[in-house]
Amino acid sequence: MEAAIRWSPHSTRDNPRFLIIDVAGNRLRLCQIDSFSKSKVNYKQICIRDKLPNYTAFDWSKKDPGVVAIGSASGEATVVILDPEKPETDYIHSFSIRHQRKCNSIAFSSKNLLATGLDRVRNDVCLNIYDLNDPRMTAKDEPYRKLASSEAISSIKFFDGQPDTLVAGVSRQYVRIYDLRDSSTTGSSQVQTRQVHNIAIDPLDENYFLSAGTAGDPTVTVWDTRFVKQRGPSNDTANSAAVLEFKPIVDNSQSASIWSLRYSGTKRGIFGVLANTGEFKVVELAQHSHQPQETVDIPFARAWASPYYTKASHRLRYPSHDKVHRKNEKERVVAYDFMSTGNPLSGQCALALHSNREVEVIKVPPPAPRLNFSALEEIYKDRTCIARPTLRRGTVAEDLIEVQNKALTEKYDFDQDNRSSLSASVDKLSLSNSQRCLPLLSATHPSHHMHEDLLNFAYPEVVIPLADYLAVLQASKRRVQEGYSLDCARNKSIVANDPWLVDVWTLVDRMDAHASHDGMVGNGLDLKYLGVSSIWNNELTMYDERLIDPDAKISQEMFRDAVKDIVETMEFPAFEGVQTEYPENRQLCLSLCGWSLDKPGVQRSCENLVEGGEIYKAIVLAVFQGHKDIALQLLRSTLQAKKLPQDDIGLAAVIACASPSSGVSADQREACSWMADMTSDPYLKSLLTYFISGDWASVVEMQQLSLHDRVAVACKYLADTQLSHFLTSTTTSAIKAGDISGLLLTGLTIRFLDLLQVHISLHPDPGLQTAVLLLSRACPLYIQDARWLLWKDTYLAHMQVWRTFLERTRYVKEHNLRSRTREGTSVNKATHPTSITIRCLNCQQNLALRKDQSSSSSSTKHRLLPVPSSSSSATAAAHNHRPLVANNLPPSLPHRPQQQNNKQVPGLACPNCAAHMPRCGLCMLWLGSPDPSKTGAYETLNREDMESRLMVFCMSCTHGFHGHHARDWFARHAMCPVPDCGCMCGLLK
Repeated sequence: MEAAIRWSPHSTRDNPRFLIIDVAGNRLRLCQIDSFSKSKVNYKQICIRDKLPNYTAFDWSKKDPGVVAIGSASGEATVVILDPEKPETDYIHSFSIRHQRKCNSIAFSSKNLLATGLDRVRNDVCLNIYDLNDPRMTAKDEPYRKLASSEAISSIKFFDGQPDTLVAGVSRQYVRIYDLRDSSTTGSSQVQTRQVHNIAIDPLDENYFLSAGTAGDPTVTVWDTRFVKQRGPSNDTANSAAVLEFKPIVDNSQSASIWSLRYSGTKRGIFGVLANTGEFKVVELAQHSHQPQETVDIPFARAWASPYYTKASHRLRYPSHDKVHRKNEKERVVAYDFMSTGNPLSGQCALALHSNREVEVIKVPPPAPRLNFSALEEIYKDRTCIARPTLRRGTVAEDLIEVQNKALTEKYDFDQDNRSSLSASVDKLSLSNSQRCLPLLSATHPSHHMHEDLLNFAYPEVVIPLADYLAVLQASKRRVQEGYSLDCARNKSIVANDPWLVDVWTLVDRMDAHASHDGMVGNGLDLKYLGVSSIWNNELTMYDERLIDPDAKISQEMFRDAVKDIVETMEFPAFEGVQTEYPENRQLCLSLCGWSLDKPGVQRSCENLVEGGEIYKAIVLAVFQGHKDIALQLLRSTLQAKKLPQDDIGLAAVIACASPSSGVSADQREACSWMADMTSDPYLKSLLTYFISGDWASVVEMQQLSLHDRVAVACKYLADTQLSHFLTSTTTSAIKAGDISGLLLTGLTIRFLDLLQVHISLHPDPGLQTAVLLLSRACPLYIQDARWLLWKDTYLAHMQVWRTFLERTRYVKEHNLRSRTREGTSVNKATHPTSITIRCLNCQQNLALRKDQSSSSSSTKHRLLPVPSSSSSATAAAHNHRPLVANNLPPSLPHRPQQQNNKQVPGLACPNCAAHMPRCGLCMLWLGSPDPSKTGAYETLNREDMESRLMVFCMSCTHGFHGHHARDWFARHAMCPVPDCGCMCGLLK
């Protein structure tokens, strides 16, 4: 390292100073900042000290602003005066040593002690401590303390709060803490590690310090001195005190070494690291209080086992070899230091020294501003509402359709203007019909990409207004309020704005129909809710729970026989399609895809499509299913009704003349080619593509089509080997993309959880709700997975926050009914042993929950009791809207839970967030605590009526009362006693 820069620890806002240490020129330059030109620092030199001995270490006195110390290459410590008002008398002291060797580190303490760390030499100490407070000290005097005999010292730092204690990197294998008050020379404690360089102590929390690896090892370790001190020098367990390790902390694609490692000094837990490649990074550390449950094996839970984590990481300068962020070599950062004391600028700032000796100020990006959201998705700033959601105009589906139409029209309008070959039958983008979503775009855009645009509202190409986005945030809550649960028919109307999700619920409804009356049971196997991929491959993995006879032996032949039994029971007609060894499997797969297997069923389904406006789809699917007569009939009737343009009359001739064996003639193929170029309908394009190529694989690969129809065409016309390859590749792609339509392929199996995991990561808000409701039919009846438990608990917590208590209870009841085995045994374990719980209004967590096991055994717990009977109508009024009722803690043992900082919270408080219980609306005392107006022993209170020991809440205005206070008040009044509330609690029955 040829140069360094240090911010003066004695700077003030009026006198900001820094020092440029020119190692190559043996020069020190004290500079003062004049002004800032954007990021460039304009400064003047106020003192120069040159012709210094070759030095390799530097530190600034914490006591005297005009004194610095340098460690020479020969090992001598030299104290230099940096005072512009004094002449260049060069030095105060130069302390000689017995054996010359390199000085690796030098450090001042706040008590004006000076420590030097030297390279190893036999039979000599390598850590010398000098007391600069002694006026009698001369250059030949012995050090105040001598430590680390025959052990190389690579780095030293004193603790500011403990000036007699220092931490040192020793012999490339230890980090050791020395207490100078102790007569021992071996150190008070140590920990074994190879990261012994560039030690830095956090001045705002001296429990933590950093150390880095050797040259070529860009590893940084964060240590906690409290754990180091607990160990003796003989116990050398590696990294026992390390709380975090970054390996590597910078780009190490080309060998990198850490040049500088420093804490910011202005905010706890922030440090910067500079590599020899020019990469400059700032890392912000933080701690959390989450305690993962040991009984539940949740994926990635181990990542939160430690309370320490990286909150933010800012790469302020990229390495010089980075091809994307390449900069001039003169702008390369060779040194930096944080501007802490006396910083004239606001925020986290660092001075960066370039190779051309220019100085730049680099600002660390501030944290994102905190927004205050209300329960109504309103944004507040300083108690002023600055944004609120768009007013509700209809159902949630109708409101979302309006926002989606605006976003998607804005994104694709320019394409519509420039696409002259569009079909004249489609002149406007419309989402009013869930079965006609994006007809204009579907001919050129894959189905999954269209769905992503729909869910993301065409972001980032389109940014919808903030009011609309806030309204979108309420979608999941509004769906629950409208009854979004496990009823497929009702769900399809609620999510009508998302045609792909409508298709998914249609598929689940179809699976329910197949499974009714043991329709999917055959040969001792229950194949309920399996997907096409599983049925075609006779897949048995993870299906042990589906074995009706637990003593039977599962085999692939058993699965095939089960499929045959199911097909025979359903009385499917004989398979008509490609030659295959598994006709029954194909029949069952086609039925799951929604294709009718008889001609009357095809007729009905196509007529329904025509009524829904999907004319081309009806005609094409009739041809695909082998019924050209139905297709020609539909085409003729729609042409006569002028639902299609007369230009499409030639399509009838092409369909009528096409032969399954020979396809179409050359002239017809040319006509199909230009018709395919002109049409914008994906189904018509797929039919014309088949006529041109004569290969069903070309139709199957058209991702603009619905996945259900693509899979159905593959099951009907592709050979066995082709079909296996198509289903395998398509299933893998759907899982990787998180495509919700992949349910058709995966079924409600463990692979569908893998798909949903990706889907939730892309769309957390609607994805979590969709995942829980879809999986409720198979989890935990057929699938036991920790992800399901996590998602379900999270969703129930959301419903609790949304205050959809009745809907939450209804869902739990419906899920319990669907989680019963064939013998009627429920496999759904109750989440809570009690049916009534009191939850905190602040965090919505159970007030009786004890996360701290040690305090759980000793603390008093809540005892929940049912509402006592009472002849008073006032009591019933106070209990309106299903209030939560629980008895108080014994008056002799008032519960005072503790916060994480061990400070007691007065009164009864939430054990999770430490928020107080609400006050009684009449006496204004904390609910759950004994009434101080009642004098006497516990027996006196014990003889009172039960209602005086209870607390009740109005679920309309959320105000709470002591039970006997509410009884007396509502016996005479109807309105809530809280001033300005206005809730007629006493009239709500």
